[in-house]
Amino acid sequence: MQKNRQERKSVAIFDLDGTLQKTLPSITISANMMLDHFGLPSLSQEIVVGFIGKGARVLAESVMRHSGIDDPDTIEKAFRIYTRIFDEHCTDELEPYDGVPEMFERLLGMGVDVAVVTNKNMSMAPRVLATSFSLDLFSEIRGYSPDFPLKPDASQTIDVLEKLGASPEWSFFIGDSDIDVMTGKNAGMRTVAVKWGYQPIEKLEAVSPDYLAESPEDLTTYIERVLSQQS
Repeated sequence: MQKNRQERKSVAIFDLDGTLQKTLPSITISANMMLDHFGLPSLSQEIVVGFIGKGARVLAESVMRHSGIDDPDTIEKAFRIYTRIFDEHCTDELEPYDGVPEMFERLLGMGVDVAVVTNKNMSMAPRVLATSFSLDLFSEIRGYSPDFPLKPDASQTIDVLEKLGASPEWSFFIGDSDIDVMTGKNAGMRTVAVKWGYQPIEKLEAVSPDYLAESPEDLTTYIERVLSQQS
């Protein structure tokens, strides 16, 4: 019986930006400081949000190309500047989404481990989370490092599952983007796309998540319902 429980251990692995915290202001502030270095006009949050999700390099490149800069050397310089600026400003104006702290409490009370896998740099991810949550809540916090490819590659997610002894088929990857849904699918997990994040619903529906969550409470209810099928 002990072996069966171990095989069925569950973990909820969350994306960070647009899923747990409202990080768009900090990203926009940093992107505009980078643009200002080159004498380029600032961009609105509505524009910058379209560049979130694929890591800092892609974001810096996308912002520069949107601003009319295609020179590879300039873009590389911009990425280095953005990385330095964002390291200083990644915790600016952060807020958790309503209901997320209560969601964590309920999941942990159900015996579900909570972890984070984000494309944000590993040097930043714990500092960002610590502005809103106790880090003791998380069994694992993983950001980008040279050891693993970025999402939607599932290598890092699979490593988290293995380290925690969790069963993919009874675990959940939760995020606000198609990249998150694809990551969960690539790891053999159940996938949940959240409607309160940064990506249009149509883009989420296009990758067919197992569930579209209206709110953190709705998400927790879904996980509880799925796990009740174990017995």
